[in-house]
Formats: sequence, structure tokens, C-alpha cells
Amino acid sequence: MAKKETESPGTSNTAEAGSGILKAGRRIERYRTAALVVVQIALILVVFAQLNYLSCRRHSTWDLTQNRRFTISDTTRTYLESLGSEVNIVMAFLGTSDLHSEVKGLVAEYDRVGGDRVSAEFLDLSRSRARLAELKDKYQLQFGGDQIVIFGESGRIKTISAEELVSRDSNSGRVVEFKGEEVLTSALLEVTEQRQRKIYLITGDRRAEELVQIASQLQPLANSQNARLEGLALEGREEIPDDADALFFPGNSEDLTERELGLVRNFWNEMRGGLVIFLDPNAETPNLNSLLREHGVAPRGDRVLSVVSIPGVAARRTYDIPVSFLPGVGPTRDLSALAVRLAGQTQSIEVLFEDDLLLAENIRPLPLMVASAGFWGETEFQAEEVSFNPDIDHGQPEPVFTAGSVQKGTPGDPDFLKGSSRLVVVGNPNLISPDGNTAKVSADFTMAAINWVMNREELMGISPRKPTFFTLNISPDKVALLQTLVILVLPGAAMILGGFVWMRRRV
Repeated sequence: MAKKETESPGTSNTAEAGSGILKAGRRIERYRTAALVVVQIALILVVFAQLNYLSCRRHSTWDLTQNRRFTISDTTRTYLESLGSEVNIVMAFLGTSDLHSEVKGLVAEYDRVGGDRVSAEFLDLSRSRARLAELKDKYQLQFGGDQIVIFGESGRIKTISAEELVSRDSNSGRVVEFKGEEVLTSALLEVTEQRQRKIYLITGDRRAEELVQIASQLQPLANSQNARLEGLALEGREEIPDDADALFFPGNSEDLTERELGLVRNFWNEMRGGLVIFLDPNAETPNLNSLLREHGVAPRGDRVLSVVSIPGVAARRTYDIPVSFLPGVGPTRDLSALAVRLAGQTQSIEVLFEDDLLLAENIRPLPLMVASAGFWGETEFQAEEVSFNPDIDHGQPEPVFTAGSVQKGTPGDPDFLKGSSRLVVVGNPNLISPDGNTAKVSADFTMAAINWVMNREELMGISPRKPTFFTLNISPDKVALLQTLVILVLPGAAMILGGFVWMRRRV
């Protein structure tokens, strides 16, 4: 007879106590897990809120388009950030326009960079009829096609048609160049500035065809910054025109007469107009040089050159000088990281930027360009063989300056609170190339110099680029090969690879 096993009361109580402890432990573990989940959710919400706050307050944008079409230039950016009045840009385009996305992206970038000073409004010509009618009645505008309307705080209005923003191929009508930034910035200047600036090109005795080329390259740049370029002959004139803001001497080979020098002095000292002077080293201009010398930017009677020696080849001299722009408060402020090559002959400029007498008269000359190492100012440049002579030549190890600036204020006014007269001099006449092939950096420096002497620092810097559109021309046989690859070869290769993988998995 089997004995019946019995459990003692102590054993049963121990099991129940152990089960209770286990349940309590699991409950605590669940609470701990729940608490961790709550903390994680709270941290995720905090991080999410912080990311949204930073993206609103400290956000950055990247232009990933081809040619960086929506990246505005330093000149436009500086101008927008220094705007003293508010402007409203209204873009009224059809949503189906081929330029809609390009123009909208550009206007949106102006709105973003301009901050509170620039507001943009985007209207669809086929849908925003109530708002268009309101603008039409209030400002007597006509919305007959795609256009941009800019409203200035002073009440000035500028209308830009869509076709002004592009250049098209005359045969196909395809867009070949987008000029949106250039045209839009010029329009903003027109509605915010009191008047259009006037730059006079002093004709002097330089060849007419060279002057035409120089003017044809400068005029579009001036137009894009609400300025106008006109020719001016000083011979026979009694005074400089009252509307002149700057005089530009483009490498004149004829010197100023005493009377003409008096006109220029009066324009610079009394009218506080700006002077930009490109010197011709081969010209005899003692009167013009005297004006520069007395203000601390003295042209030297030398030629900046270097001698290139190659083993087995006769040494030869080179006059094409690589120069770097110097940092400072003048026209090279935003160009100091760039360099350019001066073609033709160049004379060095002695810049007396530490002269106590000039500083006492509140005249501050500064160097703008310095020649690369290995170049010097050769005084005996007409000799058959040249080499650096430290007794009579300039440079090595001292820097060789090829351009300088002068800012002249009233004595006792070191901060130029009462205004100043400004000039820029370059020892080379071909910075704006007479053959029409001016480098963009040279054009940027020239316009920065002109704007600086006119006290328009907000427009100094790198000018707008003009993104171009292009197509990839493929011959018919290459098109057939491309179609074969896309339609047959690539899908077939994908199918074969897929079948191989399926078979390996079946094994």
C-alpha cells in the first residue's frame, strides 16, 4: 500500500511567499521599464523641439543645383543686408511658365537674405485674380504676362518682364543665360537709391577702338548697379558736370594740361568726387603724376618684370605679372583671397601708407595689389639684359605694389564723419582688356574701385554670376547604343543576377 505524501504547512507558505516576491519583482521591473519609456519619449520630444527651434533660428541652406543658380553673389548679399528701407517683391507668373521655378527660387533667396527689409509675394496669374485686381487698382499696374514688380518704401515702382531675366537662342528660343540676379539687384537699387549714379570715362588720347571695347565691358556692369557710364573729353570744358560721381581714366596716353588738372583737383577736393586712374607706363604724364604723388601714391619710372631662365634656353623677361589683392577697408575688402594677372607693361606704385605728414593732413594711402615673388621694378628696362640691382631697382625683399588707394578727409576728422575724397590708381592700363577679354576678377575689382570712390561700400565684392544652360549633343549612333544599354543590357543583367541568386538559395 503506497504511502500518501503530504506537504507540510511550512513548505506551502514558503512557495506562496516566493511567488509573491517574484510577482512584486516583475511589477517593479514593469514600472522601471515604463519609467524608462516615459523618459525616452520626453527626451525625444525635447530633442525634436530643439531641432525645430534651431532650424527656425539658426538654419542654413545648400544650393545643390547645377551652376549654383540660387546662390546670390557677395555684392547682392552685402547690399541686401545693408538696406535702409523696406521693399516688397511681387512675382506674378503662370504656374506653367518655363521660368517659374528658376525665378521663384531666386526671389525666395532675396527674401531670406534680406530678412525684415525684403518681403516676397508669389502670385499665380491664373488663380490669384483678387490680389492682382487689388494691385492693379491701387497702383495702376497691368499684368499681361509673367513679370516681377518691386515696390520701394519711397513709392517708387519697378516692373521687370520675364524675358528681361534671360537670354534666348534666336533660332530655337531656348534659354542660354539666366540674368535674374543682375536684373533684380539693379531694379532694387533703382527703387531704393535717390538717383542714378553717373560715371564719366575720360577719353584722353587713347585709341577710339580700345575705348569702345572698355566702355562696352563696363557699361553692363554699371547698369546692373544703377549707374550710367558716359564719355567725357576735358579739353575745352570749363568744369566737370555737376551730376558726375566718379571720373575713370582708362590708361590715357596724353597728360592733363594745367587747366584740366585744376578741374580734376576741384572735382576731387571740393566736389568730393571719386577718381579711378589706370596709368599707361609708356605715357609721359607729369601733371597727373603730381596729383598722385602729393597724396602718397607715386608712380615710379620702372617696369615690373621677371626673368625666366630655363636650362638650355636663353633667358627671357616676362611682363605678365600675377598679383594678389591685399586685405583692408578699401575696394579689395572682399577680394583679398583672389589674384589676377596684369597683361602688358606695368609700373610700380610707391604707397606712403606710413608717412606722418600725410596722416597729419588726414590723407590715408593704402596698397591694393602686390606682385608675386620673383618680380621687381626694373628702372633700366630698356637695356638688352636686365637683373635686379638693389641700388636703383624696387623690390626684393620689399613688396612691389602695383595699385593703391587714397582716402582724404578734413584734418581733425580721423573717422571721416564729414565725408572724404577717394581715389584708386593702378599702374597698368589693361586691367579692363582693350580686346574685350577681361577676366571676371579684374572686372570685379574695377567695379569695386568705382563703387568705393563713390562711397558705395555695400556694392563692393564679387559680382553676380550668369548661370548658363547647355545641352549635351550625342550623335545618332551613340543614342542607339545608349537606348540598347538602358532597354536591354541593364534590365537583362539585373534578371540574370536575380536568377543566379534564386538558384543559389534553392540549393
